[in-house]
Amino acid sequence: MINPYLYKMRPYPLKILVDIHSFCNARCTMCPYPKYSRQQTQGFMDWQLYKDIIDEFAQLGHQYNYTPILSFCYMGEVFLSQDLPKYIEHAIKQDISVYFNTNAYEMTPEKLDGVFETGFQGEFMISSHSHNPEVYKRIMGLDYERTLNNILYLLDRYDPKKVLIRGVDDNWPEGEKEKWFEFWEPKGVQIEYLEPVSRCGGVKRLLPENLKHDQSVRLYGCKNHLPLHEMIVLYDGRVVMCCQDMGREVIWGNVRDEGVAGVWNGKTRTDIVKRLYNGSPNSKDFICSKCEYALGKSEMVQDAVKAAWRKIKPKEKQVPVEI
Repeated sequence: MINPYLYKMRPYPLKILVDIHSFCNARCTMCPYPKYSRQQTQGFMDWQLYKDIIDEFAQLGHQYNYTPILSFCYMGEVFLSQDLPKYIEHAIKQDISVYFNTNAYEMTPEKLDGVFETGFQGEFMISSHSHNPEVYKRIMGLDYERTLNNILYLLDRYDPKKVLIRGVDDNWPEGEKEKWFEFWEPKGVQIEYLEPVSRCGGVKRLLPENLKHDQSVRLYGCKNHLPLHEMIVLYDGRVVMCCQDMGREVIWGNVRDEGVAGVWNGKTRTDIVKRLYNGSPNSKDFICSKCEYALGKSEMVQDAVKAAWRKIKPKEKQVPVEI
């Protein structure tokens, strides 16, 4: 079977997540960062490397007539950066669309004001895993009142439709889900309630039983098709498989040496993506074999049918499919 999604291998990424630094202030129970931060090298991206990445990404946008999308710190907290406006300004001046993933604890009024002064108009995707201060503290290791005050300051000064509150239910007590929705829904924000995932086995207690296999596995893609449109660049220029690859198990290359397009179109990446999508047997040690978002054959067919159905719906009801 020829996987139809292999025909969607663009010669450029639609989105890049750049680690301007690799540090996080939270210690979320369903995140492997606390473990990996002790095992991996950490650091800050130098300005010239960042500038080179953004300049080439903007050039790709002009060349292929699309709007590049940028975010920061795929496993860190972006607002720990002391000169964040500098990074934002350089991107938006080149018509790159910027958005944030943040836990909002360091998203202070002073830092927000600095962001607004850049002309930033993107989305804030905020992880807030419970409305109960004690549960929030247990899950994230942060003080809820400080975070909440920062979010409320944002909502007083920014379009709430551009704010998404994401809650991951890691053993929430009975009734907490309803209270969480009741608090956030009236504020006009987007809401995303999620069950925790293992991050490709990085949090072993969350790895589903069906992924604890010993035999080879045939894979037919990714439910979110992340390797087809998203590039994750570490602070030192290395590029990992996707945002679930917090263990840095698969390295596509290094943009410092090869550039964005060089890594994206390089043999290492293209071979790995085909390995994920072409249904060949993969060992249990292959990162995607341990991922909840990987597609089996039947799931691939269902996913393709759903995507095709969305495309033929009446225009006013159509949901764009980004792959």
